[in-house]
Amino acid sequence: DNLEIVKGVKVLNFGSGHAWGMIGLEVETQELGTLILASDAIYTAESMGDILKPPGILYDSIGWARSVEKIKKLAKEKNAQIWFGHDGNQFEGFRKSTDGYYE
Repeated sequence: DNLEIVKGVKVLNFGSGHAWGMIGLEVETQELGTLILASDAIYTAESMGDILKPPGILYDSIGWARSVEKIKKLAKEKNAQIWFGHDGNQFEGFRKSTDGYYE
């Protein structure tokens, strides 16, 4: 399910859900700890609340629910932050390259 492509960066296979196959990344950082980049597997934080809220377009609803649970479990095991694919509120809190990231 996982493939380490360089030290501290793994490609994660989430399985089907929003699309036929979904992948994301697990990234180990010094500053933020472990991050799970969920891409379109989980659109927003709201999508994975106590009651799952699927996106408008799904290839496989059962696969999507499994993917969400898989990501939640991994995040708990790794004490990781989940970065969602389309969460505007989360994005506002990110430091952007134009905000001095490379300075």
